Amino acid sequence: MENILTQAKKVAEEAEVFMVSSEEIPVQFEANRLKHIQSKQSRSLALRIIKQGKIGYSATTELGDIQRLVNNAVETAQFGTPSKFDFPPPTSYPRIEVFDPNIESVSLEEMVRLGEELITIVREHTPEIVCEAGVLKSVASVRIINSRGGQANYGVSTFSLGIEGSLIRDTDML
Repeated sequence: MENILTQAKKVAEEAEVFMVSSEEIPVQFEANRLKHIQSKQSRSLALRIIKQGKIGYSATTELGDIQRLVNNAVETAQFGTPSKFDFPPPTSYPRIEVFDPNIESVSLEEMVRLGEELITIVREHTPEIVCEAGVLKSVASVRIINSRGGQANYGVSTFSLGIEGSLIRDTDML
């Protein structure tokens, strides 16, 4: 990120770099059975610049092509809105707890077990119901730095469970 900021400062008065890294693991059940498990990882970068008083912006998931990211931000600045702000200097920001480290430690096996347990509980009540369920965990880290020395970072995590059921009696779907 610092390298991108250095390159951007060569062609613009001010710059800001934003990076998000995330991992998401959805476990999905269909027709009362495990359907699939995925793991999605992503990293993305965004660059916002102020060049000749106008805002330029570029974003990418191609982390190896820094120069293209910078060039695209410079190109968009030609058509950008006039900047009526400055990027913040170093500041202390309040910590907002949106990251639970316990979520990272939930195993895939535990996620599958939770989904199966949801379906079992519903079907104990209504054995003929057909369930779809999902268990999802995701963790992400966010970091932002700018040419005035401002910087911030935080982690965020989510964990969710969901279930729905279809019950067919004769020709009625309930």
